[in-house]
Amino acid sequence: MTIHMLWKMIAQNFKMQRHVIMPFILALSIMFATEFILLSLNMNDYVQKRSQLLPIFIGVGNFFMSVLGFIFILYANRFMMKRRQQELAMNMILGMEKKHFRMIMLIEMVYQYVLIALISITGGYLFGVLIFMLMNKLMHQTGMSLLDYPFNVKAMCITLIILAAVMLFLFLINNLKILFQSPIKLIHQRQRAERKLPKFVLYALLVIGIVTLFSSYHIALSNQMVLRSLYDLFGAIGLVMIGTYCLYLSLGVLLLDWLKRIPKMYYNPKYFFTISGLQSRMNSNAIGLASITMLCTFLIVTVGMTISTYRGISDQVDSIMSDQYRVSIDGNLHNNKKTQEKVRRLERDIKDHAKVDFFKKNAVSLIAVDYKQPGLFKHRNNKDYNMTINSAYLVIMTQHDYNELNTKKVKLKHEELGFESLNQPFKKLSKATMMGNQFNIKQLNGHNYSYPVPGALTVVTPDDKTFQQLTNYYVNADKNDRHGTQKVQNTFMHFNIMTKHTTDFDKVKNQLIQRYKVNIDDKKEVAGTLYEINGGLIFIGTVVSIILFIGTFLMMYYKNVAEGYEDRKNYQIMQHVGIDNDRIKDTINKQIIWIFALPIIVATIHVIFASKIIFNVLGILNVNHVGVFVTSYVGVIISVVVIYALMYWVTSRIYYMIVNRYH
Repeated sequence: MTIHMLWKMIAQNFKMQRHVIMPFILALSIMFATEFILLSLNMNDYVQKRSQLLPIFIGVGNFFMSVLGFIFILYANRFMMKRRQQELAMNMILGMEKKHFRMIMLIEMVYQYVLIALISITGGYLFGVLIFMLMNKLMHQTGMSLLDYPFNVKAMCITLIILAAVMLFLFLINNLKILFQSPIKLIHQRQRAERKLPKFVLYALLVIGIVTLFSSYHIALSNQMVLRSLYDLFGAIGLVMIGTYCLYLSLGVLLLDWLKRIPKMYYNPKYFFTISGLQSRMNSNAIGLASITMLCTFLIVTVGMTISTYRGISDQVDSIMSDQYRVSIDGNLHNNKKTQEKVRRLERDIKDHAKVDFFKKNAVSLIAVDYKQPGLFKHRNNKDYNMTINSAYLVIMTQHDYNELNTKKVKLKHEELGFESLNQPFKKLSKATMMGNQFNIKQLNGHNYSYPVPGALTVVTPDDKTFQQLTNYYVNADKNDRHGTQKVQNTFMHFNIMTKHTTDFDKVKNQLIQRYKVNIDDKKEVAGTLYEINGGLIFIGTVVSIILFIGTFLMMYYKNVAEGYEDRKNYQIMQHVGIDNDRIKDTINKQIIWIFALPIIVATIHVIFASKIIFNVLGILNVNHVGVFVTSYVGVIISVVVIYALMYWVTSRIYYMIVNRYH
C-alpha cells in the first residue's frame, strides 16, 4: 500500500470521525497544558524562593491531575477504538493487512502528538501567566511581574516526553486489541448488545445499593469531631460510590419493569415507547451514568470546598488571632512566680520599643483528652497528648481570664462550665461529664480559642480551684495531684501597637524571643502562613475541578455520540413500522433528557446529604461560618447545574446531527 493511499485513508477517517477525534485532541491539549503550567510553576525561581509550601501543593495537585487525567484519556481512547472496529473489520475483509492499519494508527498518532504539543505548550504558557498572577493574588504576595514567569524549556521538554509516553502507551494497547482479532470478531464486538442481568442479581444489587447508600448518608449526617469527620468522610465516599453504581444497575431497570406491569400506563401510546426505550438505555448505560453522577458529585464538593475555604480565610485569621501580637509563655501567670516575673519584664521591654494599647493576659491549660459522645470527657492514659480521631483538645481557662479577653462578660455558677467551640458536637451540649462529675454547660459566644488545634474546645471554669482540678485530673487522673501539670499550662499576652508602623518593635521581636525563650506571633505572619496554606489548597482544588470538568464533558460528549448512533437505528426501525416523525422525536427527546438529567439530580442529592460532614471537615481549616458555607454551596450547585445543562446542550447537538443525518 502506497503512502499516498495511506494519507488518503487517514484524511477520510479524520473527516468521518472528526466529531470524535477533535474532542479527544482538545481534551488532551487542556490536560497537558495544565501539566506544563504545573511543571513551570514548580520549577519557577520566584515560587521556590517565596514559598516553601507551594511547591508541595503544586506537586500534590499534579499527582491528582495526572491520575484523573490518565483515567479519562483511557476512557476516551477506548471509545474511539470501539468506533473504529467496524472500519478495521471492513478494511481487513477487503484485503488490508493489520500492518497497514498499524501504520495508519502510527501516522495518526504522530499527527495528533504534534497538534496536542503545539496547543498545550502555547496555550499552557499563555494561561500559565494568568495562573501565576492569580496564585500570587490568592496568597497576598505583591511585587511580582511577568518577568518572574519566564518560559521554562525544561518544563516543556518534560511535558513533551510525558505526552509522547502516553501516546505510545495508547498506540501499544490499541495494537494489542487488534493483534488477535479477526474481522468477524470485530464486527460481532461492535454489534454486541448489553446483556441483561438476571432478576436475582438485580434485587441483590438493589439491597446492597440501598444499604450502602443509606449507611453513607447516616455517617454524613452524624455529629462527629472534626478529625473523626475527616476519617469518616473517606468511608462515606466509598459507600456512596458502591450504592450509586448498584442502584443505577438495578433500581432503574426494576422500576421500569414494575411500570411495565401497569397496563394502563405501559400500553398508553404516550408512555409505551418512552418506558421501553428507557429500560434498554438503563441496561446499556448504567455504569456510564453512575460515573457521570460521581464526577458531578466530586466536582460540586471540590469547587464548594475551594470557594468556602477562600471566602473563609479572613475569618480564620481573626479566629486564631484577634489582636495584633500574641506572646506565648510557659507556665501559669497566676501561680508561678517565674512566669509572673517574666511577664512583668516582657511588658516593660515591649513598652520601651512600642506604643501599646494595653496587655490582656490569660492562663490556659492545653490538654488532649478522649471524648465519647454525648458529653463524656475521659482521661488519656498516654502522655504524648497527640490528637486522634476520638480526641478532644481542651483549652481550659478561668472565668476571670475569659472576661478579661471578651467584652461580653460571663457569670458561671458553682456546678457550671462555659463551653466555647465551633465543633458541632460541643455546641449542642447542655450537660457534660468531666472528672467523673456532671456539670451544667453554658454555651458561650465569645472569641473562639481554637489555637493551636482547629475545632478545640474552650472550657471556662467558675474559679481557679475548678481550673486546677480539671488540669490535675486530665494530666494525672487525680484532681488533687498537681504533679506534672506545669508543662500543659501556658500564659498568653495579647496586645496591639497604636502606631501606624510596627517596624521598631519588629526589629527587636527576635531578640525578645531569644532572651525570654517565648513565642511571639504576629497577626500579619499568621495571616501570610494561612494565605499560603489555603492558597495552595485552593490551587489544588482548582486544578482538580478543571480536570473533573473535562472528564464530565468527555463522558457526556461520548455518551451522546454513542446514543446518537444507537438511536439512528431505532429511528429507522420506528419509521419502518409506521410511527410518525413527531412521535419518534418526542419519544427520543424524553428519553435523552431523562438519561442526562438523572446524574445531576442524584449528584445534587448526594451533596445535600454530605453537606454536614463536609462542613465539619472544613473545620480543620477553621472554616466555621455556616452562612459562608451554605451560600458557597448553593451558588456552586446552581452554577454546576447551569454548566451541566450547557454541556448537555453542546454535546446533544452532535447527537441530533448523527440521528438527523441518516434518518
